[in-house]
Amino acid sequence: MAHITATQVQAWLESTKLTVTTIDPSLETQVSTEILGKLAQTLSAYTPLWVDTSTTPEVVQQCIAMTYAGWIFDRAYSEVVSQSTTASYGAQLRAWAMTLLNDIITGGVFINEIAPNSAAAEPAYYPNDASSTSDALANNTDVDDNSLGPAMFGVSKVF
Repeated sequence: MAHITATQVQAWLESTKLTVTTIDPSLETQVSTEILGKLAQTLSAYTPLWVDTSTTPEVVQQCIAMTYAGWIFDRAYSEVVSQSTTASYGAQLRAWAMTLLNDIITGGVFINEIAPNSAAAEPAYYPNDASSTSDALANNTDVDDNSLGPAMFGVSKVF
């Protein structure tokens, strides 16, 4: 199954210059393999689950569609591109897709369909066990219980 639709690809192309009505399966496989392979560096738990348009996150689909559109554009206008001294629109699309991809990998762009992991959801220094609460410290009447340790500081206590 394809990770993108022709409509997503067409969104990046001027319809008067180039119209995409179907997805070339071999090119789509090559492009999606490249994009998902790069994302697997940091999202290896998720990338095997992204097999079609219904399971692949929208921002990942956009990366694949931009890269695919860039290659389709350069295929259609290869004579013009080879004679130009500036980067083609197809090359620019692929560069934009790689920038977006790198932003996803480095955490600058989040994938909405993935819930944030616990490491990113709360600070690592924040005490998250029951023994750290002020209630646990206040209600500890067992003088031999050292599990809580001596209070070094507290937000709600004056020392």
